[in-house]
Amino acid sequence: MNLGVLGAGRMGSAVARAVGETGETVAVCSARPGSGPARGLPAACVAATLDEIWRGCHTVLLAVPFPVAMALVTGPAGRCGDGRTLIDATNPGLCRDRPLPPGISGGELIAEAASAWHVAKAFNTVAADGVPADGPLGVPVSLPVAGAPHAKLDAFALARRLGFEPVDAGDIQASRELESFAVLLARISATSGLHGGIGLSTHRAVPDAVR
Repeated sequence: MNLGVLGAGRMGSAVARAVGETGETVAVCSARPGSGPARGLPAACVAATLDEIWRGCHTVLLAVPFPVAMALVTGPAGRCGDGRTLIDATNPGLCRDRPLPPGISGGELIAEAASAWHVAKAFNTVAADGVPADGPLGVPVSLPVAGAPHAKLDAFALARRLGFEPVDAGDIQASRELESFAVLLARISATSGLHGGIGLSTHRAVPDAVR
């Protein structure tokens, strides 16, 4: 199976729904024992166990709270990747119950623990309500992606499939800026009453001489 979504909350369900509506089979696991995919997902979204997600999917999207993600990848799951792609969509800065040590990002910690995977940081700078990227913003939404080259290719492909414009942010250390940027977007959204309707749109600057 190509895509596995670990987490059946708002983001996990939004990605699974958008991909499933194209007819592609998506394996979904809530990461909670005895729970399956959220209700209302397309028929192409099938319930899967944690083990089926970790061992049977080419690309796995981590759409769970950061502490849950770390607990998972520090166990056997982090060692069974066989070079497959793990996309980290977590935002430690929005999670109060596990503060990060200074000078490192959640993406780096996940990549270090999930040593058998190619890890990319992506989808943490968009809200679930903005997936797919054809919602109320009305402009192309850029999706920064950081991490290992192979994983970035898979993250780029998924981003484009969901209507985003992927932007290469560099290696996994850029997770520090991406996670900080996600906190900034959340604060702007809250103070401006945007309810998540905010995103990044990047454009190449045109020099004055050629305007």
